[in-house]
Amino acid sequence: MRRGGEKIGWIEENDLYNEDGKKVGYWSSNDIYDASGRKFGYIEGNYLYASDGHKFELDDIRKEITGGSLSDLERAAVRLLLGD
Repeated sequence: MRRGGEKIGWIEENDLYNEDGKKVGYWSSNDIYDASGRKFGYIEGNYLYASDGHKFELDDIRKEITGGSLSDLERAAVRLLLGD
């Protein structure tokens, strides 16, 4: 995956890695977890709810995280685990 032409990470199955090759998290069902297994967020309806109380519209995430054939859950994981 790239942001602004720079590699920011990649996905292998349900795991997300940063550009340095470190696993930063994974997802299962509608839940997103950090690398230590702590629940970091979840998708419900058209929203991503982060564990810190923030709420994001999936439509906005689809506009931010583009390219490829990523699911909403994968895009949400990238948004939460790799940031803006």
